Amino acid sequence: MIQIPGVKVMINIGALMDIPTGTYVTGLYGESILNGGLGGVSGVVGIGNNFKSTIMHYMMLSAASRIAESTPTSMNTYDTEVNIHESHLLKFSKRFPVFAKQNILDNKIWSVTDKTIYYGNEWYEIVKTFLKEKKDAIKKIQQATPFPDRDSGKPLMIPTPTFGEVDSFTLFETENVAKMQDENELGDSGANTMHMRQGAAKVRFLMEIPGIMGSTYHYMLMSAHIGKNIEMASGPMPTVPVKKLQYLKNGDVIKGVTDKFFFLMSNCWHAFNAAPLINQGSKTTEYPRSPDDNQHLDTDLNTVSLRMLRSKSGPSGYVIEVLVSQSDGVLAELTEFHYIKNNDRFGINGTLQHYSLDLLPEVKLSRTTVRSKIDADAQLRRALNITSEMCQIKNFWHHFDDGIVCTPKELYDDLKAKGYDWNVLLNTRGWWTVNNDKHPIPFLSTLDLLRMRKGLYVPYWLTAEQKSKLKT
Repeated sequence: MIQIPGVKVMINIGALMDIPTGTYVTGLYGESILNGGLGGVSGVVGIGNNFKSTIMHYMMLSAASRIAESTPTSMNTYDTEVNIHESHLLKFSKRFPVFAKQNILDNKIWSVTDKTIYYGNEWYEIVKTFLKEKKDAIKKIQQATPFPDRDSGKPLMIPTPTFGEVDSFTLFETENVAKMQDENELGDSGANTMHMRQGAAKVRFLMEIPGIMGSTYHYMLMSAHIGKNIEMASGPMPTVPVKKLQYLKNGDVIKGVTDKFFFLMSNCWHAFNAAPLINQGSKTTEYPRSPDDNQHLDTDLNTVSLRMLRSKSGPSGYVIEVLVSQSDGVLAELTEFHYIKNNDRFGINGTLQHYSLDLLPEVKLSRTTVRSKIDADAQLRRALNITSEMCQIKNFWHHFDDGIVCTPKELYDDLKAKGYDWNVLLNTRGWWTVNNDKHPIPFLSTLDLLRMRKGLYVPYWLTAEQKSKLKT
């Protein structure tokens, strides 16, 4: 009997979404690889104006950019609401270095279509054709992951990951339902079965995609709307709404998706409580883009709460806060900074006005400079990623042996005392990709840094000269 792969491959996406959804897997060189972030089928739900589409675009772009660092990939968005502006998507893509110097819409890395061109069933058939061709060519597009194969011990091989979105699944419409709408006026009995037919089509779609897309490593994301559940009273006693998900507010319902939507998601996020992030003293944005960015009550930068409604790879019910720019999309590293600042200034030293990170003490920061310095300094971005993941490990996980978890200051001092060069350690990446050990930037996870402090791991990619300087 053929067994499934020992690892359900998830792709790291950052912005605080990897640690809570993931687990560490031991790689081929003894390294610790975080298998978390974007799962096979992911959902982002919420009421209007809570950036659910922007967050979903970020998830796909972040995952795709990390695969594209090593091999060409593709993305597809099906817009059921007919309101996507490509200029916004292009600007979001520029946040990722691998996409920054190209127009990924014009060169068809990211293709966008909507229901003015294809009904939902037509779009789905095109996707199935693409995935059939991908499956037929699977031997030609195999890529090595850093995860070991359960039988051979060699790299687990997967076809090149590709990505798709439906924005939103609530308004996904098939041709037969559209025809019923055209042929019947409002109130006509001929349209009575319209919603039943649409629901049946959505159920079929949701039942098919795990197998079709899972076998080809096509990662699917869907957004959906949340509304109020209006129960019609059938007797003298009021009807109590049935909660579909434990962490969904009483009376809330995800509109037009069927119950299969809840069951098949790898991870389903609820975006809520979006609000401009305004400094209460100056009444300008909390983290300005530059010293000249001082517009009164600027609404571009927003906080958005994300609650994990359902997860198959981690806990549910927790909330993280993501920072979203209306013009630039999700700001991953600024999100990580905001998180550690609000967690008792974890890994931050100095005064409330002037400070630095314990992992990068030479870079001086303040509220008004941190955003621009993040954009300009790769080492600062890396230090923030490590610090925020250390903070999340402390907050979310309680299964490590005593002594592994420590403060950033302890990590910095102890690794320096062992002979490690922090300039080398910060010129790394914490996310995996296909052909991981061939990437020009070496891989080093947060857990590996913690293990290095305890003498449990030495990076396999260190040069002989770098290893000779280490103190045992």
